[in-house]
Amino acid sequence: MCTSAKGGGLVHHGLLYPPSVEVADLVTPLIAERLARREPVLAVLPPAITAQLHHRVPTTVGLHTTDVGRLYRHPGRVLGHYLGWIADTSPDGAATIIAAAQLDSDNPHRAALWMHVDALSTQALAKRDLTLICAYPHDPATAAAIRDAHPSLLNGAATPNPDHLPADQFLAHHRLPPATQLGPPDDTHILDHPAQLTDLRKAIGAHAARAGLRTSRCEDFVLAVSEVASNAIEHGVSPAAVCLWTTATSVICQVSDNGHFTQPLAGLLPPHANQKRARGLWMAHQLCDELYRWPHPTTIRLQMDRPQATTR
Repeated sequence: MCTSAKGGGLVHHGLLYPPSVEVADLVTPLIAERLARREPVLAVLPPAITAQLHHRVPTTVGLHTTDVGRLYRHPGRVLGHYLGWIADTSPDGAATIIAAAQLDSDNPHRAALWMHVDALSTQALAKRDLTLICAYPHDPATAAAIRDAHPSLLNGAATPNPDHLPADQFLAHHRLPPATQLGPPDDTHILDHPAQLTDLRKAIGAHAARAGLRTSRCEDFVLAVSEVASNAIEHGVSPAAVCLWTTATSVICQVSDNGHFTQPLAGLLPPHANQKRARGLWMAHQLCDELYRWPHPTTIRLQMDRPQATTR
């Protein structure tokens, strides 16, 4: 039996299960228990598991589902999705999110970024009346990071996790892999004044168009890069370098300066309605297919899938 928040803030469980266990068998009793006490549940699962779930639980009243593959393809959008669901479904009462996490073995940067987001969830959702259960298949290559990310572990009963690391320690211990080396950039711009952003936007748009992005995607990429470059000029240590590449699968822009980024939640949480500034990183996460950040020196890499490479 797992514990619930019951008005006392976030409860964040990690659940490691052996490969022999069926995910549907694992999550069905957890979800049924919550629904039976009329607590809304967001189940983040593969569609096939969701279909089984609808046949297995006695009632689906209060059950909400999200395709784990679609959501986790963009780790930087997950906390915003969770907060939006809580606001829409249970702004003043208890709620549960149960996610069968899928780490992308083909993309170590995306997998590492997701683990960063999971670790940061404890801080970002701390004041919510929420039980968050993150279920992972037991893999020796990732088990240590999963344990480090969760304040408690769920294995039949919930137990405090002595290996849990606070978010800042987790990020220092489980760093994002170094940026993939792409060779000499196709184009480079050095910026130290906001007036240079106009020419940069034109160059980014032309580069994205040559790579085959449709007009709306070009516009999204231009806006995302412009926001990040503007932040680098205003808040970083000048000059900022903006480098562009086109690969077989992506259009890539990397913005770097000589500063040290110290706000790990920036861009991962939706800005307040009356917040006029500090919206750029959030916007960039919503617009780009991939966004990765290295803190020292501050480096942000933005990627858009080229049309022939779009997946999921």
